[in-house]
Amino acid sequence: MPGLRSCLSLLAAGVLAGCAEGGQGPPADVPEPSVFTIREAPAAFTEVGDSVAPAADIEALIAPYRAQLGEQLAEVLGHATGEFVKDDPEGALDNLVADALLHMARQWSRDTVHAALINEGGLRVPVAEGPILMRHAYELLPFENFVTVLSLSGVQMERLADEIAAAGGEPIAGWTMELDSVDAVGVRVGGDPVDPDRVYRLATVDYLVNGGGTWSVLWEAEEASREDLDILIRDVFVAYLQEVGTVTPTLDGRIRPAGGADREDDR
Repeated sequence: MPGLRSCLSLLAAGVLAGCAEGGQGPPADVPEPSVFTIREAPAAFTEVGDSVAPAADIEALIAPYRAQLGEQLAEVLGHATGEFVKDDPEGALDNLVADALLHMARQWSRDTVHAALINEGGLRVPVAEGPILMRHAYELLPFENFVTVLSLSGVQMERLADEIAAAGGEPIAGWTMELDSVDAVGVRVGGDPVDPDRVYRLATVDYLVNGGGTWSVLWEAEEASREDLDILIRDVFVAYLQEVGTVTPTLDGRIRPAGGADREDDR
């Protein structure tokens, strides 16, 4: 039996001799097949839109699940007294989510949690004044990121603060800093200056620890220095709202330009 390549060559040339069982391949006088160029490949498209009627059997199948999901997404988690939006170097929405992360991590972690950090890019939409629904939690935090608590030295916390300064500010809680261009100054954790010889535990998300974002300090964490919590950042936000009930947009100067005064205002 000749090889597949030989048979294909014969078929392309319109010659079948040699492809029968027991054959020895194409005759010596058979020319090589021509090179074919595809100049046109017709395709048909079906536009799917409102004009396409839903399939009744499929609709009947998914209707109960759609109704159940709609009820779950309509659950009221809490109430916002004003609009929460992102801003640099500090935003009310940044503060809300970072505060939620720190608050809940302190409840669920096996040891003390001193500070929190999350990437502003992970916050996808603002939170409007009024009832905050489960739907809003999914819109705000759509990614399946789990909470991770890292043990960092004071030196690493200072370096991380510099990386935050270089980014123009990010959502933080439990610590404060002033941004002097691309450097962070006056870094404090729990109101106290950072001690380079002390170990601090920082709550964040696994996406940032596993190589996401731009904060290289977080990538240095060894397995023994991290505690992975089996809780999504979205579920942290949900649990926080269910616990506190009402939230108010607040800026408190936790991260601000160097030389700026502390501020506490609502917006």
